[in-house]
Amino acid sequence: METREGASGTSRRQAQQAIVAKARQQQNPIVKYIQSTPIDFVEDPELKPDFLAGPETAVLFISLKFQRLHQDYLKGKVQSLGDFRNRVLLCKVDLEQPEETLEQVTLAAFHGKVSLLLAWSDAEAAAYLETLYRCQSKGAEALKRRVTQGDSRARFQEVLSTIKGINKSDAASLASRFGSFAQIARSTEKEFLHCHGIGDKKVKQLTAVLHKPFFPNEQSQDRGERGF
Repeated sequence: METREGASGTSRRQAQQAIVAKARQQQNPIVKYIQSTPIDFVEDPELKPDFLAGPETAVLFISLKFQRLHQDYLKGKVQSLGDFRNRVLLCKVDLEQPEETLEQVTLAAFHGKVSLLLAWSDAEAAAYLETLYRCQSKGAEALKRRVTQGDSRARFQEVLSTIKGINKSDAASLASRFGSFAQIARSTEKEFLHCHGIGDKKVKQLTAVLHKPFFPNEQSQDRGERGF
């Protein structure tokens, strides 16, 4: 295997048989939950990612607590990640109020052209890592959720049920009352409350998803108030 930036040929070959991790990752609490996949810890000065979940799948790991304390660390890691077909940032959400720090991580992933995966526990982070390893030789179709074909109403409900806190029963109730996604987007909080099973908490979640900008400070940035 030819030498390429990001990892030695030896580490890339090892990653065909096991998850390869930097030696210092032995202290990472997620590794004790990696149980169904072999993992090799290596001293490879050429290895830039924290983990290799296959020869072409580089994984950086960060927790929001660490990001809050070391805000320049992630940018440098992403910039030096190296030459890999799949570049992944695995982030553990371990703050009670993660919004500001998570925005920093999201922007770093976006500008660094890496895929962002969020985990809310060590076990979930380990499961993502093992899934990436198992799927290293599979195409994108194997990873995509299968889209309901033919029945537009079923697809409509499927989209609604991807909103956090909205279950299939809620989605069916919303679809039945409003009929279209456009009508839901135009509806008020008071109108949502008339749907069976939709309470204040779910209404706030719906409103946030439908009306808040993807980047909360977008308007401030337009006015030059962010300072960069």
